[in-house]
Amino acid sequence: MKRLASLLLASALALTAAGCAGQNPAASTQSGPPEAVESGKSSVAYVEELRIGTTAAIDGANVMTENGIFGKLNYNAVVTAPFVVTDENGKVQPFFMTGWELSGDLNTITATFATDQGLTWHDGEPVTMDDVVFTFQYLIDRKSSYCSGLTGVEAVNETTATLTLTDGKAFTMLNSMANFVTLRPEHVWSKVEGEYAEYTGEDAAIGCGPYKLTGVDEEAQSMTLEAVSDTYMGQELTVRKLTVRTYDSHDALVMALRSGEVDAMYDYSNSLNATMVDSITGVEGLDPGMSDNPGNYQLVFGFNEQPTDDLIFRKAVRAALDYELLRVTIGGEDGQIPHAGIVAPPNKGFDGSLPELAQDVDEANALLDEGGYVDADGDGWRDMPDGSELNVLITPQYNKTRQALYLRIAEVLKTNLEAVGVQTTMDEESVRNSDHATEVRKQGTYELYIGYTSPGVAMYDTAFMYMIGDNDNNRWGTCLLPEFVAAYEAKKTAGSYEAYNAAMKELQALADEQVVGLALCWDKAYFPYRTDHYEGWTNFPGWGVINYKTWFSTRPAV
Repeated sequence: MKRLASLLLASALALTAAGCAGQNPAASTQSGPPEAVESGKSSVAYVEELRIGTTAAIDGANVMTENGIFGKLNYNAVVTAPFVVTDENGKVQPFFMTGWELSGDLNTITATFATDQGLTWHDGEPVTMDDVVFTFQYLIDRKSSYCSGLTGVEAVNETTATLTLTDGKAFTMLNSMANFVTLRPEHVWSKVEGEYAEYTGEDAAIGCGPYKLTGVDEEAQSMTLEAVSDTYMGQELTVRKLTVRTYDSHDALVMALRSGEVDAMYDYSNSLNATMVDSITGVEGLDPGMSDNPGNYQLVFGFNEQPTDDLIFRKAVRAALDYELLRVTIGGEDGQIPHAGIVAPPNKGFDGSLPELAQDVDEANALLDEGGYVDADGDGWRDMPDGSELNVLITPQYNKTRQALYLRIAEVLKTNLEAVGVQTTMDEESVRNSDHATEVRKQGTYELYIGYTSPGVAMYDTAFMYMIGDNDNNRWGTCLLPEFVAAYEAKKTAGSYEAYNAAMKELQALADEQVVGLALCWDKAYFPYRTDHYEGWTNFPGWGVINYKTWFSTRPAV
């Protein structure tokens, strides 16, 4: 096996202090004693080493990709510095982008950046406005979905730049890029030829975040990251070193948490399954890290295919499903039967007035009869209204981690639909072949698609992103109902959270009326962490305690 024992990045060794004068506005959303930083006499006890467990593999260390644990960890302001972040309520807060002003037509963002605060890249080079312009131009060139509609970036002075859009979606861009879009060093990447994602030089891991990558052991599947300074953008770093270890399974990770081998779990959207709750509850010093999941498992209808393009059929499917069984199958005892609006309660714009889903087999049969889906040939199965065979394809999303759960969900759907006379077939090829599954989504040739909205997507783009058709940010959805498209566009062109919430209310009402999809359960997320070692954690819904606030607030338990 290839072993890179304690791979020290030569560029990181040249690092000088990256702390800076001045207070980042994001600091107001972070815990910590700013008065101690100002006086230079900190009274904070530091976390010398925070040990993080994950099942995401070490798959390179390139700031231009989101691969493996290195990429996913950088969603939390680790090696790279995000322009903006979201707080535990899902609202945008400043980080490297320290402030912004939106034009009335939402086609211009005039933003200020922390380029005057003495930050350096992890090889000692200063962070400048050239890096800001380079990063946004890179996103424009690659047509990044995080910055859809962005067409231009221009430096105004050393701390200010103007971002130009053409679609009036500046507010949406700020929200979509939060956490995921980070500053990249122009002096490194301007010299790289070919695909940036394929570059493996040591300087591929250079960022300007609060931590630098200092060691990688591929055989042991572990990495280490160390704080670049005592402070970062005016905020004291209470966590001085991160050790990350990859485990083969969630079972192994839970054992490490129970034994105290690691302090907290981070797996981005891969929460522990509800079936593992008993193994993380009642353990002294271990908090299950339960939170409401902004994301959800969902059923998406294929509007390009018969019979799922028929509202009567979609209503019949909704009435046929056993939501109590789905609740327990997906969410265990903590799961909740969802409402007809799809969107889960933790999300902005949630409408709790819509009805809870309920199984009604009699209604399902009556709707199918009304729609002409009757047994025309006497073989015991309903047929299409024109007399041709009715056999509905059930396509679970390809996901190795969730494969068993997707198959259980699919079996529930299959059993429920066949109980009302609708013959179904499992899309076995999508279960085992990721390329096939991707092609099915891109071509929109699915009929009943079982998928998942991650917490990151749910925060602003929502589950509707996977249902809307003809969308620049998405190749999954097939719904092009005019009223649904209009409501989705209103969400994307919202200029405030108030306008966004109003559009979300309309989208949820249409989800109920037109059955564009179904949430199958509103479940909980579980990201356990130790409370006997450290305190000061903030558990973000569906995300866990490993987030950007952790680096500034976590401290040894008293």
